[in-house]
Amino acid sequence: MTSPYQNNEKALLQKISELEAELKKVKKQKKYGLVWEDKPEQIVEDCKRNVPILRLKEKKKGIDPVVVTDPTKDESILIEGDNYHALSVLNYTHKGKIDVIYIDPPYNTGASDWKYNNDYVDQNDGYRHSKWISMMYNRLALARKLLKDDGILICAIDDNELQTTSLLFDDLFADKVKNTVVIVNNPHGVSRSGFSRTHEYALFLLNPGQVINKKPAPEDLRNINLRRSGNNSLREDSPTMFYPIYVDKETLKVIGVGEVPPKDLKQKTAIFDRGTFYEVWPIDSKGVEKNWYYSRKRVEERGAEELNCRFVKGQLQISFHHSNNSEQTYKLEFSSEVQLTH
Repeated sequence: MTSPYQNNEKALLQKISELEAELKKVKKQKKYGLVWEDKPEQIVEDCKRNVPILRLKEKKKGIDPVVVTDPTKDESILIEGDNYHALSVLNYTHKGKIDVIYIDPPYNTGASDWKYNNDYVDQNDGYRHSKWISMMYNRLALARKLLKDDGILICAIDDNELQTTSLLFDDLFADKVKNTVVIVNNPHGVSRSGFSRTHEYALFLLNPGQVINKKPAPEDLRNINLRRSGNNSLREDSPTMFYPIYVDKETLKVIGVGEVPPKDLKQKTAIFDRGTFYEVWPIDSKGVEKNWYYSRKRVEERGAEELNCRFVKGQLQISFHHSNNSEQTYKLEFSSEVQLTH
């Protein structure tokens, strides 16, 4: 007959054994950097025992899966299926041969928009972040092997996992140079946690000393109201910028300017009809006296060439051209031809 003491001793030894096993796991963990609880993924385990095979899609309803537009150019392959399967297969055929990899993973917003082991992951899942990191780590580890020595990886991401993705990159791509680009994709913003977010991010992994050719963006001319608004826009903020501009009625071209009026002369009307021309003052729709962006001398000398006059909602508006053409705005062009792989 087993005594209660022996049962307690057996349970205690079992608990000690479990704690020792847990301690060994903890000792193996990193002491610095991104640490997460690895969540086994079924598809990863399956690929350890079985090799995924690519199969050419069958011709259906007269649609040929092979499209040839120019037989003299290199072929492109579209792989349909789980991305872990695709990356595993490519590691047999394209290891160390890819120039550029672009990934757009699920953002892990908690909106049940992605699956892990065939189950949707929602915001109430206590292991949501660990599952996401495990999923990303497994695929990035395979993607790493596909890149050439000078290969580039680009990842689209948002605020939910920006920091963890960045740390993952530090872990897996320590030899690369990491750059973060902010992409404004919704100027009106999407409300989340009390803030309206207007942007997402693109993380670029480049190589030390790698050159990206900088190309100025096409000039973007915009009409800006010559009447100043916002800060320092009132007449008293810049009294010498408060004066009338004369606009020809037929051509709507600036033909001259008037004098700066005395301080005690108040204007409430923006436009006067002077027969053959309009007399335009910098006064807004509420009758508030404003000031012009341009000095009187500049309008007098270059107004006909630089200013554009037109009627907007029944009101004559004088505008100037604003250009974004500067060395601060670029399109990206890689210095060598690249093969894009999704």
